[in-house]
Amino acid sequence: MHYYKVIGYGSCPWCQRANSLLLQEKLPFVATWIENSWALVHHYKTNYGMDTVPIVLKVNFETGEEHVIGGFTDLKEYIDQGLHEESDKEAD
Repeated sequence: MHYYKVIGYGSCPWCQRANSLLLQEKLPFVATWIENSWALVHHYKTNYGMDTVPIVLKVNFETGEEHVIGGFTDLKEYIDQGLHEESDKEAD
């Protein structure tokens, strides 16, 4: 089983769109807002190889293993292609 993690800013429209899409699809997720810390933003961007936010991850419940999906556009494509359904079937 997996859940999704959105890392971004509360004021970021693309971050809000990622949250809305996950809610619409009824997918479990947590949102982590990084406000007022450029050092933390830089850390996450470097750690996940991203230039922008949101940073959307798929996290395995059992192992904690994280897979970088990307930003909002990547998340939309991931869901439109049904990849979220395939990954959940693998866990069953």
